[in-house]
Amino acid sequence: MVVSEGLVLSRKANSYQLNRLVIGAIVLAGVSVFAETGLADSKKKLALVPLAQVQIQDEFWAPRMKTCREITLPYCFNICEQTGRISNFAKAAGQMEGAFEGIWFNDSDVYKVLQGAAYELGLKADPKLDELTDAVIAKIAAAQQPDGYLYCFFTIDNANQRFKNIYSNARHELYCMGHMIEAGAVHHRITGKRNMLDVASKLADHIDSVFGPGKQMMVPEHQELELALIELYRVTDQTRYLKLAQFFIDQRGNVEGHKLYGSYSQDHAPVRQQSEIVGHAVRAMYNCVGMADLYLETGDEELLAALHRLWQSTTHRKMYVTGGVGATARGEAFGPDYDLPNATGYSETCAQIGLALWAHRMLLIEPHAEYADVMERVLYNGFLSGLSLSGTKFFYQNRLAANGDYRREPWYSCACCPSNVVRIYPQIGRFVYAFDDRSVYVNLYAAGKAHLKVGGTDVSLTQQTSYPWDGKVRLMIAPEQATSFDLYLRIPGWCRDAETPGGLYRTGKASDVAVAINGQKLQGPTLDRGYLRLNRKWQAGDTIELDLPMPIERVRAHSKVAADRDRVALQRGPIVYCVEAVDHDAAVHQMFLPPDAELVAHHRTDLLGGVTVIRGKAAVRMGDSDGRLPVDLLAIPYYAWDNRAGGAMTVWLAEDPEQVQPVPRPTIASRAKVSVSHCNRNDEPAALNDQIEPPNSHDLSIPRHTWWSHLGSKEWVQYDLDEPATVDRVEVYWFDDRDTGGCWVPDSWRLLYRDGVTFKPVTGASTYTADVDKYNRVTFNPVTTNALRIEVQLRKGRSGGILEWRMGEAGRHRR
Repeated sequence: MVVSEGLVLSRKANSYQLNRLVIGAIVLAGVSVFAETGLADSKKKLALVPLAQVQIQDEFWAPRMKTCREITLPYCFNICEQTGRISNFAKAAGQMEGAFEGIWFNDSDVYKVLQGAAYELGLKADPKLDELTDAVIAKIAAAQQPDGYLYCFFTIDNANQRFKNIYSNARHELYCMGHMIEAGAVHHRITGKRNMLDVASKLADHIDSVFGPGKQMMVPEHQELELALIELYRVTDQTRYLKLAQFFIDQRGNVEGHKLYGSYSQDHAPVRQQSEIVGHAVRAMYNCVGMADLYLETGDEELLAALHRLWQSTTHRKMYVTGGVGATARGEAFGPDYDLPNATGYSETCAQIGLALWAHRMLLIEPHAEYADVMERVLYNGFLSGLSLSGTKFFYQNRLAANGDYRREPWYSCACCPSNVVRIYPQIGRFVYAFDDRSVYVNLYAAGKAHLKVGGTDVSLTQQTSYPWDGKVRLMIAPEQATSFDLYLRIPGWCRDAETPGGLYRTGKASDVAVAINGQKLQGPTLDRGYLRLNRKWQAGDTIELDLPMPIERVRAHSKVAADRDRVALQRGPIVYCVEAVDHDAAVHQMFLPPDAELVAHHRTDLLGGVTVIRGKAAVRMGDSDGRLPVDLLAIPYYAWDNRAGGAMTVWLAEDPEQVQPVPRPTIASRAKVSVSHCNRNDEPAALNDQIEPPNSHDLSIPRHTWWSHLGSKEWVQYDLDEPATVDRVEVYWFDDRDTGGCWVPDSWRLLYRDGVTFKPVTGASTYTADVDKYNRVTFNPVTTNALRIEVQLRKGRSGGILEWRMGEAGRHRR
């Protein structure tokens, strides 16, 4: 039997019989289904071009894929080694002494990095990477127990806790096993080796012996195992793995046999009855991917109907303009419809990856440009932002507004996002095309080559384009011999429609698309499900020229999205833009973009690896008057923010000056130099005197200073004045996020002034209050000084912070 990422051919009775080896989420015509479903062949689905048969050779994706391969992947391997993630397997195998290191689900990071390595091996042979991968797999195999069980956390320290913490005190046991099984199936499909597949199969057999009808009826608290078992089924043809996957999917939300975990894990109702996307965003996306995979295998129309409802709930009402999903930090979860805050938005990188994978499955199930539009939106914006241009820093959250209080990190203790990124970059090519025996679909545009077989004929496709910076695409078709088939070219939603499905986002109008075949322009081309269908007998040398206009668009959100009301986001082609503090003298949150401001696009090869920027004239309001100060606006692609200096950023800009705070007049406090005893690295001392008025004490949309994670300690903040002043009052607006965090108003505080070289308490002070949602005003006998200090005693076990600190000069009303 010859194994490749294409099809498996087995010799039977002196003839070749085509067996199924589904690539990723692919199903070809004539799918066989296990008998219990009562189904024969499902509807015909699309296949994607095997990984090695698509070469990305553009100036956009190719450098990023190279960075992932040469920098990010080795970096992740090294971090996994340094943090004990890999040595945990050696400990579980008895090869070395020591306790388990890190978070209990750290096994999953190693599996995802290995999966990324397998995909890289599918793109290009690399003996050193292959050797490294085999060495790590050997440690994993040694850690596997005789009965097939494999999970380091319990094997090392808590062997008696196997499968006893699925929900209560959840430890992501089955989630980790799922990532192992998926990686094992992918590794075998790419390399043909069995070293990881044998471990995965033995583990799946063990799970099958524990869970299912008549056994334990629990479902994984965090989805992943379901889709992994289907992947394993696809490379082994062992129906029991498909049955077990279907059991877990059908059992979720089923009260028979297990206590429901609730909506957080989508375990509140049977999946076929669900209509609203809820709960933890990554789990929800993986849940939908598993459902789509099961549909691809069974053709179960009930599953597809549920997928349609959940898709609309997600992308029509709960998706950010960048393709991000999961708006709330509490539970990393979905919120209500149209609840899409920017500064506090979560949009976990893993959730955006999950949405892209789900969109891709839906595209294979029923080719409609809407799915490819979402996939593109995610890939070019929300997904890309998760990794720095250097390849060694990451975003876990992908906010749409920041105040300099959120920066990329070199790693996370919970490293699900960095390890997830490295398994997506090498797959970019497989998102570009899809096909069946009579059609080819071009879903994304990227320069490069592809080779596929349509109706028994080998066909080569070559794209020449500077997409996404330019909408001109030249596509050359070269069949081995002249042959007829349908060629579908996606006309992107940003070019095709004035608004996204459901009206969540809208622009001005659709653009006119120009298409020519062999130099002859087509007149009035019509679209089929968002694709331009070209049917002819293709022959070598046929060339299509597609021109997708890329005007700068002002995107507006649905009126129910309160956070974006009366604001616009800038988009050009598939790229969403933002404005970053490093490019502006004015505070970006105080800028507005007049409706009549002219905007121009300009490509800069010297900036952020080469980007097209948007320039124009914005403005800020001055003081309490109607005066405006012009500002030169420079908008950069959202994905590229925080690759230079830290600072504020925003995607949505007000058009009406009344929607932004005016730039206040300087005060004695705003001119002071700030120093603090300690500040959390994601906060900023400058928040104390930035003159941004707090909406309330728990507001996270404006800058703040906190002493986190100092708990119960004595702390201080200090103003050094540029010249001595006589002061008789201060006002403090305390930060308090006790509902979601660990910062409370302090237990007590006092004010001191510098007298010579020492600090002394002020005299005659009024009551030192620590109330929330207001300025806490303290008056005292006037002091002439060049520095004031607030000393606080934090509450036991709590931290604290300040949003704004004002002071008043004696004899003046102005603070």
